[in-house]
Amino acid sequence: MKYGFWMPIFGGWLRNVEDENMPATFDYAKQVAQSAEQWGYDTTLIAELNLNDIKGMEADSLEAWSTAAALAAVTDKLEIMTAIRPAFHNPAVTAKMAANIDRISNGRFTLNVVSAWWAEEARQYGGEFTEHDERYDRTDEFLKIVKGMWTEDTFSFKGKYYDIQNAHLAPKPVQRPNPVLYAGGESRAANSQSWNHVMLT
Repeated sequence: MKYGFWMPIFGGWLRNVEDENMPATFDYAKQVAQSAEQWGYDTTLIAELNLNDIKGMEADSLEAWSTAAALAAVTDKLEIMTAIRPAFHNPAVTAKMAANIDRISNGRFTLNVVSAWWAEEARQYGGEFTEHDERYDRTDEFLKIVKGMWTEDTFSFKGKYYDIQNAHLAPKPVQRPNPVLYAGGESRAANSQSWNHVMLT
């Protein structure tokens, strides 16, 4: 059995408690991560939201990917799992960023793939917020590109949402064939995807 926790990047996770004495700062996240590692925790999930879903949209929240890279550099054993929402990211650039964080962490970086759900955040931050089922189709293409970039010397892909031609990614991730991808969903569209409800390796 493994034990994990959600990193308090929103100043805590309780909606009914205004101040949990858990500031949304990197110093606090670093303290939590290093303490959890000493206590024997296995993994932490860093949520990716540009707005604070817990304490209110105007409250502080840490950016997930820069936080992940920084925590990877100041921990030794903790798995750093970071959420990724395809509607906000270029898949080739994502593959490059993830490979770099995987190297910083010496193979401790994993991704939690989320097909998005918050329309207001997408409006404020320019994300592609499409119809529900279409979001899963986009995720399918996104993951094909990310995995292709991680595993092939030269990668090309042309689909409905993305066009990547003769792309090179070096250095590759430490983990082979690639970092673990976690994905899940409850809807019919989510369950129809071949990558859903499994760890993608």
